[in-house]
Amino acid sequence: MAYSAPTAATLKARYPAFTAVADATIDYWLAEAAEDCAGWPDSLRARGEMALAAHRMAELGIVAGTVPAGVTSFKSGTFSATVSDGVASRTGYDATLYGREFRQLARSVFGGPRLAWQPSAEPC
Repeated sequence: MAYSAPTAATLKARYPAFTAVADATIDYWLAEAAEDCAGWPDSLRARGEMALAAHRMAELGIVAGTVPAGVTSFKSGTFSATVSDGVASRTGYDATLYGREFRQLARSVFGGPRLAWQPSAEPC
């Protein structure tokens, strides 16, 4: 499968929460993610770039109007929110569903057994 760079339109189709985000903003984050995923195989590269770009935008709060994951109660008057402990402790890629998808993709790209072998100095 040949690599086809994702666009703002493809990211919005994959992640509808970003439909209100300006294309220029998405293009910026896709370009940054493209640098980070440059060594990925063509079959997973576009998905990795979109997941990473979406994760970074979500962490920055660019996606407006969504209720944060883990909110168990919400009050609007003088704002009060309660977040479950399990969700509140998530950091890094675990902080967003896009980050968790990116981490899963990265695992399939870079996962697998690692072997360490020191050849003997003695001839066989």
